[in-house]
Amino acid sequence: MRDHLHYLMLDGFDPDTGELTLRIGLVAASELAPSVLRLKLFLGRPGDPIQPLRRELQTHVQMPIPPLWDKGLKVIIRAIEDELATPQGRNPQRYLWVQTQILHPTDERRGTLNHPVNRQIEVLWDWAQRMEQEGEAIRTIEILERLLLLAPQHTLALARLSSLLREQGMIEEMLDIVERWLSVQPEDINAKLCQGEALLHLERHAEALAVFSEILKSNPMHALAHLGAAQAKIYGGGDPCPHLDAAIELNRDSALSVLRETYDFRVLVPIRGEPTYSVSELPSLLGVTAGEVNALAQNHGLPHQNGEIRESALSLWVSLQNRYQLLPIGLHWLAPTPRHIPEIP
Repeated sequence: MRDHLHYLMLDGFDPDTGELTLRIGLVAASELAPSVLRLKLFLGRPGDPIQPLRRELQTHVQMPIPPLWDKGLKVIIRAIEDELATPQGRNPQRYLWVQTQILHPTDERRGTLNHPVNRQIEVLWDWAQRMEQEGEAIRTIEILERLLLLAPQHTLALARLSSLLREQGMIEEMLDIVERWLSVQPEDINAKLCQGEALLHLERHAEALAVFSEILKSNPMHALAHLGAAQAKIYGGGDPCPHLDAAIELNRDSALSVLRETYDFRVLVPIRGEPTYSVSELPSLLGVTAGEVNALAQNHGLPHQNGEIRESALSLWVSLQNRYQLLPIGLHWLAPTPRHIPEIP
């Protein structure tokens, strides 16, 4: 199979330098071949501004520029040059539309150029879906961001973009998108759940608890909201059991799976005078071997950090493991008698 052209995407135009940045997507026959070519066209200079693109295509895929790209770029360049000639021509905001343009090498219907805005939105949504199906998560994110330049209130794009950002670990960016989503659909339960989840990831547990509590006021039988509220309670050093009991009652298998696999049993709030224990003390405290302590930390969320564990976290972890029978054995643990009486704040 030969390399072939996938798309031409415009990345933007800088009116101060005259640089029109773009990228070419390639479907490469070899893993060693590049999948994306990036280059700049310089407007306002003598000669053919598209010549660098012709040269790149000949070098990398031994192909001439597709007629649709040649025609499309000339239209875009002419529009930019006309805009530059206006009194506001140096304002970068006037060229945001450039980023919304994508061209297919052979199918004019799959390009955005010369279509009304509503059709351009449909074209970009179709590209986003195709790229996601092809496993191109980052490209999908970029396409959705460009779609939102044209349609800031496109709820499907906002929802999908928030999910993709979460998968990529871009939680602060996810929260920004979710808040935009909520500004359009303030009562959407999925948007609120995503907001609460993002706040938990950012360890803003008090705000997360407020979000999940708001969901539960109108949807008291929502198992995921109970699980989120319980996680926020754990972070805050509170009692998560009422919410966990409710989640298990509503969806036992799913709730127990979450507790066993993804729950974070750390207590984030500081507690003055709180004892800590070294990992080396845990075998005698829990009645298990050192190897079993390592297994509990790796597979069951035992929350020690830097070789130590806070008493509040240890007590909570043991209590929840026993209460919900998350381990094949029950653990027996009582806090040792303190070496000194903590000062009362």
